[in-house]
Amino acid sequence: MSAPSHLLQRIAPGEAEALFRLFQLYYYEGSDWADEDIGPDGLFDASPEQIADYINDPAKGAYWIRKDGALAGFVVTEPFTLPNGRVAQEVADLFILKRYRRQGLAFEAVHALARTFTGPWLVAIFRTDTRAGAFWQRLFASLPPNSVRSYDDPNLPDLVQHAINDTDFQAPSTTSRT
Repeated sequence: MSAPSHLLQRIAPGEAEALFRLFQLYYYEGSDWADEDIGPDGLFDASPEQIADYINDPAKGAYWIRKDGALAGFVVTEPFTLPNGRVAQEVADLFILKRYRRQGLAFEAVHALARTFTGPWLVAIFRTDTRAGAFWQRLFASLPPNSVRSYDDPNLPDLVQHAINDTDFQAPSTTSRT
């Protein structure tokens, strides 16, 4: 079996500026459904320090997604407390450059990342982001039955949250995928 033509690679501290630049593209792509305007400085609302925190904070994670050595996107994670009090790793942001979409990179990157999680993990999807919603539904369908629990958090009405591999799942308004 040959080596994969893409990989998930942890982002080094010296690469924070590159991550910030890709986040700007990510925010641009979401600006249609997020109804977000660009600032007077020509940037979307995120500081280089906020983005670098994904790299520098040991509780968070930042990874390049590469194909044939070329930078194809990124994924970042952060801890999130589930309704039952357990801490899960949230796949907070995932972005693939248009050139590399529909090649299975995001799908495979999330599966690879999920294998590194030692416990439950979480995905929160904005209700208005139909592209992300469709992607995640396809990904959830590839997971073992009953491993995804979807719920609405009354404190976060713009999001649908999905707890994955949380055997002690409890939520205010729970539905489960079977």
